Amino acid sequence: MKRILILLFLTSCLGYSQENDSSENKTNEILDGIILKSNKIEKITDSTSTFFSKEIAVQRFKLNSEINVQVECNMVEGKFEKARANYLIEIGIDKDGLIKKKFADSIYKYWIEKSESYISGYEYLPATNHIFYKKGDYVMYIDPQNNNVGKYYLIYFKNRILKVTFNGFDQNGGWGGLSAFLSELVEFKFDKRTIKPEYKSKFDPKKYIELYENKEFE
Repeated sequence: MKRILILLFLTSCLGYSQENDSSENKTNEILDGIILKSNKIEKITDSTSTFFSKEIAVQRFKLNSEINVQVECNMVEGKFEKARANYLIEIGIDKDGLIKKKFADSIYKYWIEKSESYISGYEYLPATNHIFYKKGDYVMYIDPQNNNVGKYYLIYFKNRILKVTFNGFDQNGGWGGLSAFLSELVEFKFDKRTIKPEYKSKFDPKKYIELYENKEFE
């Protein structure tokens, strides 16, 4: 499977039809820079969703793709197999920057309340609220506590908020259905660089706290 811009995937590979030029432009705008590795994606009806107590309009897409899942675990290594997973992706535009601010605030609050000893072991800890950061470009995210069906990521990219919900497998599955979305299926393209997310974030929380206090995310 090739990594392609979701925009091209919709308009070219699937023969995705638009009702009119206006709706096509709206879809192109909201998907700009999101790169997916996917077998099948379908635009569905628009809706609304609430993020940090603010309700906004969202465009919605159903994604079906092959991923690697763990099917066995032992003391030495796990066994992995291919499975087809389903996701609901909801994307809204943060027009006034309020969601961005609250997202950045939530990451800061998460880490500033941790002890020095806890923060020093960040490389080996799962991070519920964190960021992928590269030379001024960043993607913020909130990680669910598990990979169960119905759990979701919240992701902030440029001026957009994404909610990615895991909707289960086509048939047999395994462990890691939701986390595979970040580690295998998505990248975020900026003007000069691309951020490839990892399931375990390695960005130093102390550096985030410094960036936050220096108004980097305002």
